[in-house]
This record gives sequence, C-alpha cells and structure tokens, in this order.
Amino acid sequence: MDLYQSVSIELLEVERLVALMQREQDILTTRQFDQINDLLILKTRAVQQLEIATQSRMQCAQQLNLHTASQMNDYLSVDSKIAPQWRHLQQQAKLAEVLNRSNAQLVQCHEDANRHLLSLLSQEKNQEIAYSANGRLRHQQTLGRPLDRA
Repeated sequence: MDLYQSVSIELLEVERLVALMQREQDILTTRQFDQINDLLILKTRAVQQLEIATQSRMQCAQQLNLHTASQMNDYLSVDSKIAPQWRHLQQQAKLAEVLNRSNAQLVQCHEDANRHLLSLLSQEKNQEIAYSANGRLRHQQTLGRPLDRA
C-alpha cells in the first residue's frame, strides 16, 4: 500500500468516526439515551479501525524516510496528489476533537442534572409533591411514612 492509499483509508475512517460522533451529539441533545449503548459500540470499533489506518499511514511514511510529524506534514502538503486529502484529513480530525469535547460536556451536563435531581428528591423525601391549580409545583409536608421506608 502506498502513502496516497493509506491517507485515503485514514480519511474514510475519520469521516466515519465524525459521523458517529455527530449522531452521538444528536442522541445526547434529544435525550434518546436508550440508543447510546449501541452507538458507543460502533464508536469504539470506529476508533479501533482509525488506529489501524493511522498505523498503516505511519508505516508507509517511514518507508519514505518521513520519521517526524514535521517531515510528514511538509511532504504531504506539497505533494499535489495527496495534499488535498491530507488537508481534509486534518480538518476532519480537528472536527472530531471538537465533537469529542462537546459530547463530553453534554454528558457532564446530564450527569450534573441527574445529581441535582437526586439531591432534590432526597431532600424532599418527606414532602408530598403536587401541582397547584395554576400548574406550579407545590410541596406539602406529609404525616405519613417517608418514601424510603416500607
């Protein structure tokens, strides 16, 4: 396999990962958490395939005596056949990095919200929660047993 082919394959793998990360973002923003496990399995496989493609590209580069990132970047930036793909690969890798950070922040927000709700529920365990006539939540002390006891 030559360097052009290896860059092409790596680009396809990065694009596949980006598509999965965009789907993950959709799932997180629409709170379709029942779909997240299947997506995470696909995402893990995509990352593994990307790592294989990256290793393959690095081996091809070493055969051309391109041993540092700087040498690789210089060579790929001026080769008219590979340069457009290389730039697109770098852009897609940056997009994947941004999506990864964004998705991590979404997960953190959901975790924070869940912790907050659990905290509120534990504080309110001896109060009855109901809606008032105007549709607002109303808390009433109950004389009955606490929610955490039978």
